[in-house]
Amino acid sequence: MDVNKEMKPTIKNLKKVIGRPNEIDPYAKYFIRPISIWFTWVFVRTPLSANHVTIIQEIFGIIGAILFTYGRFVLGALFLQLGFIMDNSDGEVARWKNQQSERGKFLDLIGHMIVIPFYFFGLGLGLYLQQGKIITLIMGFIAGLFSLKLEKFINNEDGDLGLARRGFFKSLFRYPDSMNVITILAIIDWLFKSNILFYCIIIYGIGMTVGRMQQIYKTFYSIKN
Repeated sequence: MDVNKEMKPTIKNLKKVIGRPNEIDPYAKYFIRPISIWFTWVFVRTPLSANHVTIIQEIFGIIGAILFTYGRFVLGALFLQLGFIMDNSDGEVARWKNQQSERGKFLDLIGHMIVIPFYFFGLGLGLYLQQGKIITLIMGFIAGLFSLKLEKFINNEDGDLGLARRGFFKSLFRYPDSMNVITILAIIDWLFKSNILFYCIIIYGIGMTVGRMQQIYKTFYSIKN
């Protein structure tokens, strides 16, 4: 039930109710939230629930990954960014309409588990079909596979993404930072006709593998007999 029916969903009121003053991710705080609130302004005026917005986010992400396979890297990255905007908007809609739930968190988790591996594999496949180098297909598959285990989903109230704990470099291997890196490099490739995305998928394939092996090693030796 929407507990804010007595309030008009103006931008000012939305910011009061759904704002996250403790947001520590600079990209989300300064770039995405100012955009997502306008989508939220539209969604709260419709019968769409927060879960519906989450599904829209997943659809955008899958479309982005599919576009990668066709070599449309900039357009694919644009859809991934739209998906991330929806990823922020669904929580805003949930707070405005009082629709926070464990099912919603689970649906959001499933969306990440689908979209993130898809865009790594889509990038590797798209580069392979473009260049014919099997290494990009292998690295894309490995990066997508190990992203399932490296990804951290933190659902605490203060919005702590653990940036300080894991460090800037490690953050680049996690969503949404990995998506942002690919977006920037896709634009650079498009503008300057470079081949930097090739090296990008190689680095992600190797980095994800090393990170996962390190994680397995630490977990194994932390288990008590």
